[in-house]
Amino acid sequence: MRYRLICWMLLGWFIAGYGYAQIRGGAETARFEPGDRILYQEDLSGTPIGSQVEGWEILQGSYEVAEFQDRRWFRPLAYNTHILRRMDFPQDFSVEFTTYLFEPGEAELRVFLHTEEDIKRGVGPDGYAQVYLKIFRTGNRDGFWFATWNATNRRWQVVVEDPRRLPPDTPHNVALQVRGGRLNLFIDGERVATTPFRPDAPLRAISFRFLSHKGHELPYKDRPALLDGIRIAGYSRPVGRATGGVFLYWMFPGQPENLPQLQAAQNQTISSSTALDALGGEPRTVEGTLVPVDLPANPFAPGEVRVRAEGQAWQAFVRRLRADLEAVRQAGGGLIIVGDGGDGRTERERRLLANQRAIAFAAWLARQGIGNPQNLLSVVADNGGYESIFFVVNNGGYRGIVSLRMQPRR
Repeated sequence: MRYRLICWMLLGWFIAGYGYAQIRGGAETARFEPGDRILYQEDLSGTPIGSQVEGWEILQGSYEVAEFQDRRWFRPLAYNTHILRRMDFPQDFSVEFTTYLFEPGEAELRVFLHTEEDIKRGVGPDGYAQVYLKIFRTGNRDGFWFATWNATNRRWQVVVEDPRRLPPDTPHNVALQVRGGRLNLFIDGERVATTPFRPDAPLRAISFRFLSHKGHELPYKDRPALLDGIRIAGYSRPVGRATGGVFLYWMFPGQPENLPQLQAAQNQTISSSTALDALGGEPRTVEGTLVPVDLPANPFAPGEVRVRAEGQAWQAFVRRLRADLEAVRQAGGGLIIVGDGGDGRTERERRLLANQRAIAFAAWLARQGIGNPQNLLSVVADNGGYESIFFVVNNGGYRGIVSLRMQPRR
């Protein structure tokens, strides 16, 4: 009897856990992808203790480089210290940093991204800025508050607030990612917020403000918010709304002055030199114009090569692709399918994932009537580990792509 009771309890726990696990979205599967074109990086490892870092403007207060837990940090020496660094942010970029929050006085770090007009208006305690992030200590937990500037009603629009989400007394890795018109916030590897993001103007600076929720008898320099590991980078290639798994581009030969009207595309083009492996011949370089294609979501779960593309959003996506095929055929173009294995653990695994995902998604498209599965077999049979496939709309053929060398179109 006791054995049967334990079995029923275990079965109940399994069913409850299984039901809960059915909810899968970006919060569970999205992974932060840092930019690959570094604009600024500072880990302070070679910076002398007690010194300051060149290039940072002190708008208020004072700071120094200090050591804590065997690493070096920006350490404010006074409450309400505010530092700013100017740089030209690209359209798509990532910002990473690490912070540690002391309990006495409940330390707080505020992070802002500014346009040139924001800087001219004055960077007060709460802006002016396009992005406003607070990481703070509250009681015996750490939390965060995240908002973007709404230019229409001239107010902060709160995206997410969770005052007791994070474990205390530990460094927190924070990342902001802007890709394809969306702003994502990752904390300790988890995506905690995503929102559309169209700033008033190009971003020209980042700033950090060091505060606390409460007063305390200790001087602020002995209980501050610490800052380290700042890395700001752009991306060498734009993407659609989905980040990871696979990327799609319509490709047109040469530099056409007037691209056809496309339904399944972003309002963005790229001039590119694309090295194509011509079937039955030597690799050759094809100059072309790429137009990124929007995907509804990442069609691959982490570490998997099975395409997960079901539901109305994917059906509508296929209809848009089909509607573009005739215009692409008349222009002599095709569809480039780029596999992405960024979630692989090793470089070999990343390349294998990218290769398999490109083929898997090309096969899925062929089953939807976009391409011919029989023609795809020729690329699969002769594939030499290419991470991209070119589907030629005019004749239905496929070619493996050795490499993509992309430059933004001017």
